[in-house]
Parts: sequence; C-alpha cells; structure tokens
Amino acid sequence: MADCLVTFQPDDKNVNVEIGETILNAAVKADVFINSVCGGLGKCGKCKVQVKGDVSSRDSELLSKEDKENNLVLACESAVMGDIEVFIPEISRAAKHQILVKSKEIDLKMLTPLTRKYRLALPVPSLEDNLSDLERIKKSLADEKIENPKISLTLLRNCAKILRDNLWDVSATVAEEDGRNEIIYIGPKDAVKKHFGLAIDIGTTTVVVSLIDLNSGEIITSQSNYNKQIVCGEDVLARINYAEEEEGGLARLNKLIVETINFLIEKLTLDDEVCRRGIEYGTCKDEITGIVTAGNTTMSHLFLSLDPEHIRLEPYIPTASLIPTIKARDLNLEINPEAVVYCMPCRASYVGGDITADILASGMSKKEELSLLIDVGTNGEAVIGNKDWLASCSCSAGPAFEGGEVQHGMRASFGAIEKVALTVIPELSGEGKDIKVFYKTIGDIKPKGICGSGLIDLLAELFTHGIIDKGGNINDIASPRIRHGDEGKEFVVAWAEETSLGRDMIAVRRDDGEIEMKEAAGKDIIITEADIKNIIRTKGAVYASCSVLLKSMNYKFDDLKKIYIAGGFGNYIDLKKAILLGLFPDVPLDKYEFIGNGSLGGARLALLSRDAREEAQRIYKMMTYIELSVNNMFYNEFTSALFLPHTDMKLFPSVAEVLGEAQE
Repeated sequence: MADCLVTFQPDDKNVNVEIGETILNAAVKADVFINSVCGGLGKCGKCKVQVKGDVSSRDSELLSKEDKENNLVLACESAVMGDIEVFIPEISRAAKHQILVKSKEIDLKMLTPLTRKYRLALPVPSLEDNLSDLERIKKSLADEKIENPKISLTLLRNCAKILRDNLWDVSATVAEEDGRNEIIYIGPKDAVKKHFGLAIDIGTTTVVVSLIDLNSGEIITSQSNYNKQIVCGEDVLARINYAEEEEGGLARLNKLIVETINFLIEKLTLDDEVCRRGIEYGTCKDEITGIVTAGNTTMSHLFLSLDPEHIRLEPYIPTASLIPTIKARDLNLEINPEAVVYCMPCRASYVGGDITADILASGMSKKEELSLLIDVGTNGEAVIGNKDWLASCSCSAGPAFEGGEVQHGMRASFGAIEKVALTVIPELSGEGKDIKVFYKTIGDIKPKGICGSGLIDLLAELFTHGIIDKGGNINDIASPRIRHGDEGKEFVVAWAEETSLGRDMIAVRRDDGEIEMKEAAGKDIIITEADIKNIIRTKGAVYASCSVLLKSMNYKFDDLKKIYIAGGFGNYIDLKKAILLGLFPDVPLDKYEFIGNGSLGGARLALLSRDAREEAQRIYKMMTYIELSVNNMFYNEFTSALFLPHTDMKLFPSVAEVLGEAQE
C-alpha cells in the first residue's frame, strides 16, 4: 500500500505510514508521545490533535462542538488517508519526563559479573599437539577454573576461522547461565578491554538503561525515555486488558517494549563518552554480553511475551516468577545475539522484580535491624523484615501521584509544578484573605499542571493554613482563589496569565471561511475537592497497606529502625509534608532513607555480582506475600486513613504539634 507522510508539530518529526494507519500508531513510529490513558480505545478523549490533510475520523461524543470547529480529532480514532500535518496540543502531549537514574551507592568488594572475559593465549596445534579447537579452548579455560563450558553451534561454526585469523591469541566471553558456564563470544585478544553490560529498569511509564563497564563496575552512561507501551494504556491493568482483548495485543506490547529498549541502546552506543573509550572492534553493541532487567510482574511478562491474563484474575497467579536466563537473540534485542539476559525474580502478581531489586539495593535483607521499604507508584508496594525474614504486600494506590484522576495532574515532566508554598494574609477590610501561591516547576518554565510531589506540597499547605479540613473539603474562605466550578469548590493554584496550559496554536475558522492559526488563551491551574479526595484515597491506601503489613507481623511503626523510600516519586517529595498528610508514618526523620531508583540500582548489583544474584534468589524464596484484596483488616485501616492525617491523631504526634502551632 502507498505510504503517507505524517508530520508532527511542534516536534517537527516525520514518518511514513500506510494508508489506514491511525495517527496514534503513526506517533509511536515517529517517537512522538501522545497521551492515551485508555490505550487507544477511544474512551478517554486524552489524545485530541489538530489535523491538516486527509484523514478519516470517527465522530466521537468526547469531542465538543468547539473541538470539531477547530479541526480537533482523536488520534486513536483517526486513520491517515494521505499526507497530513498533525499538531499536538500541550494538554495531549507527553512532555519530557524527569526520570530518576541515581540510586543508593553500594561498593562491591569483588566483581563477579554475569559475563566474564578471559584472554586465551592458546598453544598452536601441531602433529604432536592435535587437540581440537574446542578442546584447546576448554583446556585453557580450565586454568581459569571454568570447567566444561557449553558453546552454541553458531559460535562453534565460526570458531576455526576466528582462532586462525587471530593467530591463536584470543579473548573468550563466558556467561553464567543458570548455574552452568557457557562460552558466548570469541574475539581478538584486545576485546578483553571492551566488556559491557546493561542494567535496565522497565517501568510502566518510563524505561531507564545504564551501560556498565563489566571490568570496572563503572556506570559509563545512562539513557531514559517513555515506555512506548503507554499508547496501549497507562497502568498495568490497562496493558493486561489490551493484551487479552485486542487482536495481536500481546505481540504489539512486546514489540513496543523491545523497540523502547533498542532505541535506548542505540542512544547509549552513540554517546560521546562511549566513543571516547575507543570501541575499535565491531561496535559497542557487539561487546554488550550481559543484561539484568528489573520490572513489575506485568512489565516482565510483556517483555518476555508471556501471557499476563491471570495476573489480574483471582487467585492472581503469574505465568512465571523465576525466569530462566535467556539469550538476547530470543528477545530481538540489538546487541550481541549470544548475550545473556537475567530477569530479577518476581514474588507475586503485584510484587515484582523491581521490588526484589529495591530490597537488594537497600541492603535490608542482610541486616539484623527491622526495616520497612515503601515504593509508591500506581501500585504501592511495601516490604518489612530483616536478614532472617521478609513479608510484602501491594495495594492499588491509584494514579493520583502520577497525574491521573486529578484534573490538572500530570507526570513529573517539564512544566509540572513540583514544589508549592502558601502565605495567607488577612485583608485590611477584614472581608477576606489574600492567599499567595509560590511554586517551582520542573525545567523552570511556565506551569501546565501539577505532579505528585507538587500535589503533596499543595495539600499540606492547604491543610496547615486551614483552607481545607481533615476530610479534604475546601472551607468557605473569602478569597478570589476559592470558587465554585463545574465539579464543586476549587482552589486556583496558578492564574491563566501565569500558565502555559492551553496556550497552543490552534486552527480557527475566520468569517470568510479560511483557516488561520492563533494562540489560544491560557487556563487557570486548579485543584478541586474531587481531586483532593482522590489524593487522600491514594495516600490512605499506601499508609493502610504499611499498617496492615506491620500488624500482620505483630509490629508497630515505632519498632522500625529504618524506613527505605524507593522510586522517582519518593525521591522528590518533601518528607515532612508527606508525614503531615498521613502518607508515611510519623516516626523520627532520621529513620528514613531515600534509595532513589532502587530498581535500576538492584539490577546493576545483580549484573556485577554473583553474590547479589544469589541474594536476589534468596529474597524471593524467603519473602512472604500478603494479599490485601481479601484481607478484612485492610478495609478498616484504609477507612481510618481517609482523613488528614488520620482519624487517630495519636499516631501522628508531630503533626498534632504542627497543627496546634498553625492554629495559634
């Protein structure tokens, strides 16, 4: 079929697609990200775009009369019929994301990476020394305590030529595959200096890949991007539904995550720092021989193209938790095809390899002291324990802290308000209050929404200044910032003239019938009572899951010696304000430790250390999983946590003190 040229603005990116392809799919191919909460099913209305050119669009009730007059269509419901230009409004665009790469630093005393390289100066064969090429290699490796390694037929077929071309002075790469060694690469002797691996955090929203020197353990460089699967739904349940309900859904989801990883590998290997290291033999991709991935159970299944259906169905059983080591060629990864891929073990359907990696990165499984680990995302996971035992649980926290279910919520991307502070000054007339809002955005640009850390700040400020009550209701205060909107009371965080929200170039039809581009007026950024209630439900679910976990093990929060906070969201929040809202327990601040991207950090440890890989297996085996969906205690704890900070203020003594001071 004839190709059509699709140009995306303001990104100025082009892509050729076949007639009939949807604009949403064309955007994925062009590496342009359009919001699509429903996974392209035409149900959310988040993918509105303006189109110039020949398209065939379904008339959707999600498009207003004004939308249609301004040539807005749903990207998922519009087929490309010819060359077109697509303008993506700010509100529909997935902006550049603030992705956390750093994690807690753990020094390894000795490197025992997933793959190892050895220089082999082999004796030249003769009539007297007539061992075969393979036996000659194995004998040399035996001197390195590598006994009877496997070798693939593909590599064996090339072995004779490689040995003779390099005058019997070669390097051999040996992989540790499920307890047995395998020769996966034979090359020139100098190749021992170029030994690389990848640590990969496969997140539901974003993917981070670090290129690591396996000889030194050094992180050379890292790259990150959106997980291309977001066009198929924003959370794991939407992805599972897509895999099961759409024809070829699982295959497409697998293809999208592999494309995401390959795209990041390409960026890594073109990095200036990598080039300066003088990759002379072949390409850096050829020298990548080991990968460790960490992701939640659903992401791991989709990466491996495993059926995820039963993850969401009671009794919630995944296809596999302990994944055998896999070859890169079987996953279509664009590196050395013989490279080995190790997936961090998943404990349950909603406690995945990312949590195993978090535990590994925190070091809690090796310590005597009782610790709690919390990872907050769309799902909130918690783990309690020490070196002798671990117990875990997961709750459906909801997407409020990631921009979902909040009218002007957004991910932690450029333009998101990430810090908020208020001052309240009574007006001299005594008839109202002047509420000033101070905020900081990611990228220091005009705001277009509020991300999770900003929402925590905002609610804490509204609460301590008496603008909202314990139930999240907005109080009747005479101020221009408090008003009634379509969904009840709302608070204006930023006025239209301050924001970039809605300030898009839109096509407007003039009186003479011609179309011209004009800048739309900005919009106020607000938070509604409904938004506030959603955030309270989210924080309540996280706190309740931790409380149930501790009570199930006969412990109290005061018994904890350390609380580890993992993940991007946790890294950027104000801890005092999170406690004030009742998201985290009210314990001394010195008990808290942020470990950053523990998923990536744990993957790096497993890539570099045999002991870490064995510890990951031990973590899996000794961790108990508590299913909260059938736990009666959880409902009671959750209900009690649906107030700021909690119905029982005895659990939050420092907050009671702050509120007492604020009321004086």
